Amino acid sequence: MSVKFAEISEQDFSILSKMLTEKYGIKLPMEKRIMFQARLQVRLRGLGYASFSDYRDFVLNPEHTKQELREMIDLVSTNKTEFFRENEHFELLKKDILPQLMSMINLEEPFLNCWSAGCSKGHEAFTLAMIFDDFERNYLPGLDFHILGTDVSRQIIQYAQKGIYPFCESEQIPEEFRKRYLLKSKNQTIPKIKIANTLRSRVDFCYGNLMDEEYGLKSRFQIIFLRNTLIYFETKTQTAILRKVIKQLQPGGFLFIGHSESLINRGLPIESVAPSVYQKTIL
Repeated sequence: MSVKFAEISEQDFSILSKMLTEKYGIKLPMEKRIMFQARLQVRLRGLGYASFSDYRDFVLNPEHTKQELREMIDLVSTNKTEFFRENEHFELLKKDILPQLMSMINLEEPFLNCWSAGCSKGHEAFTLAMIFDDFERNYLPGLDFHILGTDVSRQIIQYAQKGIYPFCESEQIPEEFRKRYLLKSKNQTIPKIKIANTLRSRVDFCYGNLMDEEYGLKSRFQIIFLRNTLIYFETKTQTAILRKVIKQLQPGGFLFIGHSESLINRGLPIESVAPSVYQKTIL
């Protein structure tokens, strides 16, 4: 017997997607309706609802709205990521940007602070940690660094905090780094890798919503990665987020965005230094 799945009406989709946009800023146009429906089927069954109209009423109940929006964002978020994704950025870091930054910091107690915003499962943050640690080993012994990874999905943050990934996802990591920074599981049936403690101790993950008025970050950063995140927001929202993010960047620091994203004609205090890489203006 075939299983009958609930279908979401255009009206219910509009109501629920608008709530997500207001809370998290993500765009969910009508063409995303079937994707939205498919990803929430399990949630409806878990709550015992046979229809999206019943689920809509549940979400609209003020007693449930806040928590249920968290559940929804976990289910509908796109978390496509990999180690050394858009590797040109990491090559640029090693060859040009890190040497530039070293001329701007206290070399007696060198410290590098980096933010991976929209960090997803942590691949980007741990890639950065490998790059920074390798730079310390080869060019600046004693370099201290810290990486903060934030994401709007609490479920994804928990995943990133573990630092454990399927073995097949390590293929993009250079062999030298695989030997130095990864631990292999003994389970040959479902092989996994774990990020070495030397790196995990330099990376923290926590919840962060780019739509918040204030980010509550206590320090500023020399490097911010905001890659492949802006595409999920409307243009007006993108600019508002960028202004808040750039406030967290030290003068002379660097902002990385995705290769498919653009900051042209935004009136922001930054200059383009390479494709999808910007430096904050030093006043």
